[in-house]
Amino acid sequence: MDWMLAVDNPQALAAFPAGIGVLPVDLHEVMLHRDGPSVRLRFDLAVVPDPLPARWDKEANRTQVRLACFGVRDFALTGFDTLIAGQLAARRVDDAWEVTFTASGVVLRMQALLLRVESLSGYLHSGEDD
Repeated sequence: MDWMLAVDNPQALAAFPAGIGVLPVDLHEVMLHRDGPSVRLRFDLAVVPDPLPARWDKEANRTQVRLACFGVRDFALTGFDTLIAGQLAARRVDDAWEVTFTASGVVLRMQALLLRVESLSGYLHSGEDD
């Protein structure tokens, strides 16, 4: 399921085209914190909002998202690498969201009570490290 449909603050994503939450993402960071407990995922989308926020570089072609997941339970991560492009998804399971990320050799799975877009930023991606 489209992870964007699971966030508690959908207004943060209102300027993005519908359906981009099913496109692959490029995962940069997984941060676990015992308070909550919470997990923050930092990843790139290969699209930018329209219109671009005024503070973003006009040449921006990528959006970096920090997604905060609160009330986390049943967290599991297997594998890791330096370039991790894969599929992020969320689906409702009882009182929580089951969040999954799958890529070649990497699988992340957790349940969280609340998903929230914590930050969005844009930048120009040259494509040289792909």
